[in-house]
Order: sequence, then C-alpha cells, then structure tokens
Amino acid sequence: VARARYAKGESVTAIAKALGVHRATLYRHLADSA
Repeated sequence: VARARYAKGESVTAIAKALGVHRATLYRHLADSA
C-alpha cells in the first residue's frame, strides 16, 4: 500500500501519518523493498 501511494507521488510524511507509522520506519520499508 505504502509503495503504491509513494509511486503516485504522495509524500512519505502523509503516507506515514495515514498508516500510523513513523517516517523513518516507512523510509526503511521503502528502501528494503525497492
């Protein structure tokens, strides 16, 4: 879900807020699955 939203150009901050996770956690997730 996060990857799809990020690919659409949504900001990491907005995605993290919506999913209830920290920005750093989300960046790590996006980097791991790239």
